[in-house]
Amino acid sequence: MNKTPPNIGSAPATAGKVAAARAAAPPVSSTTVATTGQKANAVAPNPSAPNPSAPKQADGQPALLALLKVEADARDALNERDLVLLMSNETRKLTRARQVFVLQPGMSGRLEVRGISSVPSVDRTTPLVALIEDAVRAAASKSAVSGGGTIAFAGGAAGTGAESYPFRSLYFLPLRHGSAPSRGGLVLAREEPWGEQDLVVAKRLSSAYAHALGALKGPAKKRLWTPSRLQTLLLFAAALAALLFIEVPLRALAPVEVIARDPFVVAAPIDGVIEAIPVEPNQKVKAGDILVKLADTTLKNRFEVADREVQVAEARLKQSNQIAFSDSRGMHEIGIARAELSLKLAERDFARDLLAKTQIAAPHEGLAIYSDRRDLIGRPVAVGERILEIAEPAKIEARIDLPVADAIALTPGASVKLFLDSDPLRPWPATVQRADYKAKIGENDIVSFRVVAAVTAQPDRPLPRLGVRGTAQVSGGDVSLGLYLFRRPITYLRQWIGL
Repeated sequence: MNKTPPNIGSAPATAGKVAAARAAAPPVSSTTVATTGQKANAVAPNPSAPNPSAPKQADGQPALLALLKVEADARDALNERDLVLLMSNETRKLTRARQVFVLQPGMSGRLEVRGISSVPSVDRTTPLVALIEDAVRAAASKSAVSGGGTIAFAGGAAGTGAESYPFRSLYFLPLRHGSAPSRGGLVLAREEPWGEQDLVVAKRLSSAYAHALGALKGPAKKRLWTPSRLQTLLLFAAALAALLFIEVPLRALAPVEVIARDPFVVAAPIDGVIEAIPVEPNQKVKAGDILVKLADTTLKNRFEVADREVQVAEARLKQSNQIAFSDSRGMHEIGIARAELSLKLAERDFARDLLAKTQIAAPHEGLAIYSDRRDLIGRPVAVGERILEIAEPAKIEARIDLPVADAIALTPGASVKLFLDSDPLRPWPATVQRADYKAKIGENDIVSFRVVAAVTAQPDRPLPRLGVRGTAQVSGGDVSLGLYLFRRPITYLRQWIGL
């Protein structure tokens, strides 16, 4: 049996009947929603106010033109947001709905409110939005709205805000075009129950909206299985637990400094006071260059006294030789004079050696490594005390101060990356040579293990200069990702509980 769709031009007569019924009925209360329903009133229009945006339907032509314009605008929408705003606002103008809600599938596949008429953005934490979503999901679970139908608030008990919402007549229209799967739905809300004649334009609009969504998002795919929220959380927890068992190398970051490998230590040969340092820090020196001068006033005077005593001893020996020719006692004086001369010669040679050691010369070519000349000049030094170093620029290594809190098990040959401050974007590869077994207090009063790593030379880059600092990434053995992420909390917990 062919059914002729109702003429849109007959809408004025129906509108007149509805207006008469409204005039006879008592006015609808616009009491605001208390407590939990306060946010619901923020998106609900005044029920007693007329809909000024409804098209005039004197002869049916304005409503038809408005319908065609909305369909054209829906198909011309540039993005999904514009289309949602169009659906939520223009549908209310063309239908007898007082408020329109647009629902679309979320990440979990459940329908969520994405648009509300006269509201620029949706706050899904409001009670009204939660009530609408629960009502649609409750009806969908019972397969009551697969093709559209009346829905009701789920659990409209006191305190939920449902009893304060003025538009209690809700109708759900799925956004479906042809045989394609549904792309969401529209919820139309008003005071009076919905009749079939009131939904003719709304159903046509829902089909047009679905077609426009299909053009924007492409063909919809049917899901074989849509997980619930609990199942989604369980799957996420299982995936996270599986990731925690992935093997990753255990790494730690520590400050690093480029130092010389096997430098020559320039130490004080005698007790004295540093008088001058002719070379600058990091200056290149040659073999024989004077590095340090010690105060020599005392030693110079001692040498001169010893030299004079040698002269006296030589004169006494000469006198003894002359006496021996005329007096027998002179033969006894010759032996004593010779012994005294030998003693004075030894004392003079010793004074000469000490005076020579007041100037320290470079044993070979290299760089003079020390901190600051002002820190050394005038400082008393003892025998064997370190003053400076002579290093070769081509022989370098990395000194890493690994804090005790970040200590990991290291073996010789472990991989290290050096991110130097002079060139942090190009790390230097290195390998661990040795590590201290005992932690010591470092420069910043941090107890740390000293690790020495050999820097691997690269053909296209010059070696880093001595004294450059940066950060080293030290790699240990492979551990699980869970231990890598929670290593410090586990360490603190173990220390706290004493296990």
